[in-house]
Amino acid sequence: MIIFVNPNFSLSPLSLTRSPSKTADKIDSSIISSIISMTHKPRRRCDYYDLHKELIPYVEAWTWQKAIVKERKPLIEKQEDFSDTLIILQHQPVYTLGTGSSEEYLNFDVKNAPFDLYRTERGGEVTYHGPGQLVMYPIINLRYHKMDLHWYLRALEEVVIRVLSATFSIDASRVDGLTGVWVGMSCNTLFFKTESVISLFFLFVYH
Repeated sequence: MIIFVNPNFSLSPLSLTRSPSKTADKIDSSIISSIISMTHKPRRRCDYYDLHKELIPYVEAWTWQKAIVKERKPLIEKQEDFSDTLIILQHQPVYTLGTGSSEEYLNFDVKNAPFDLYRTERGGEVTYHGPGQLVMYPIINLRYHKMDLHWYLRALEEVVIRVLSATFSIDASRVDGLTGVWVGMSCNTLFFKTESVISLFFLFVYH
């Protein structure tokens, strides 16, 4: 999940940490509450890591997410419950490619890329990450929500629409046939973009 923001954008202060731990903050954020309220089920615990003021290398965040999933997979196999996770950060400049994306969409020679370039496990084409983009990585067990990727994407979009309206008085909407949240009279400005990966038997969603 990527939200384009001013680099000076500020969230409510929370404890910062660079690695997951069992003592992570238990929060009741509007973002998580909005997502879970759409399932009409009791609220679940969410371990929240607020690094939005830091520039985290992409590969570090990617490795961190995969480590969280690896740690929790045995719990799934034993049908044990665990908390969801939300990581918020900014990235150092980087380009990422989806599994089936083509290098023809890059406006530079990959052997002389201006920034780091990674081919990831997600779908979609080329994405640039950099300072000023607020990136959110939810890691969620969909068994406790709804086992439907399209529902999940629409839920993320709805959260962004609600937050923009309630917090910033920004009128945003969806565009038929496209994934994301758009602002502007003609809906020609992409404010929010989702890039999700379904893995581990459709149980987890992460970037």
